[in-house]
Amino acid sequence: MELRQLKYFVEVGRLRSFSLASKSLFITQSTISQQIQKLEEELGVELLIRDTRHVTLSDYGEQFYPFASQVLEEARAGAERIRDVKALKVGSLSVGATYSFGPLFKRTVLDYNRQFPNIRLNLLIASKEELRQKLLDRELDLALTYKSTIGDDRIESHLLFPSRLCLVGREGELKGVGSEVTVQDLSRFPLALPSRGLQARDTLEDVLFAQNVDLDIRLEINSIRYLLDLVGSSPLVTVLSEEVIHQAEGFEAVPIAHPASRMDGCYHQIKGAYHKLAARKFIELLKENNGGPQ
Repeated sequence: MELRQLKYFVEVGRLRSFSLASKSLFITQSTISQQIQKLEEELGVELLIRDTRHVTLSDYGEQFYPFASQVLEEARAGAERIRDVKALKVGSLSVGATYSFGPLFKRTVLDYNRQFPNIRLNLLIASKEELRQKLLDRELDLALTYKSTIGDDRIESHLLFPSRLCLVGREGELKGVGSEVTVQDLSRFPLALPSRGLQARDTLEDVLFAQNVDLDIRLEINSIRYLLDLVGSSPLVTVLSEEVIHQAEGFEAVPIAHPASRMDGCYHQIKGAYHKLAARKFIELLKENNGGPQ
């Protein structure tokens, strides 16, 4: 029994198609078919039910499939451990972050690249739902979001740093505001807000739930970078996590006094999977740069 035979079987079983598996693996259909037949001969059972148009798992195949998948996962984990032993001199790391979290990337990415120049970073900015799916599809090693969970029992979540949703303006724009602002205070300001679906905006909606507050919303935008550019050059104010403002010059931030205003930074990984040393080093730098627990 060979790993490639298990790989071909799992891919055909996953896609229910020799043609699609051939394209996915960049292997000819005849090679895939021959190797799976050898595997079936060794096991003495038929793993796949084939006809001219469809491929399905047999009863034996249904039972064998999860074990074959686990063997491949263990083999991948072993290969990752070998790469780690090479002291991070080769490899890659795929990291995703939500749009609201994205501005916290810059310092850590530059520091990481300086310390580990031979590790290729693949960075993705996407919604929390997209990050969750890409983690499950093993397209990401690490996902970064605000809030402590990502909504899936197969994913484990850990704290990076504590943070809160804040009212944010250019320096001097929030003059006279106290150490905190209430939900009612928000109605006094012309607001430029993150678009719905971004985590800072979702947190604001949680804060506003069941509150009778009429906000003066002048514009909405789905880019935190351009939002900060607009706020930094106008009387408009916005709401963002305090951690974003710590890494931006020329702004001041006042926390919003509400239990739902927590925006703790968190990282997420597949539960029970082997986690690359490259990912652990990235997390260490994130905590160092953002004041999180070491």
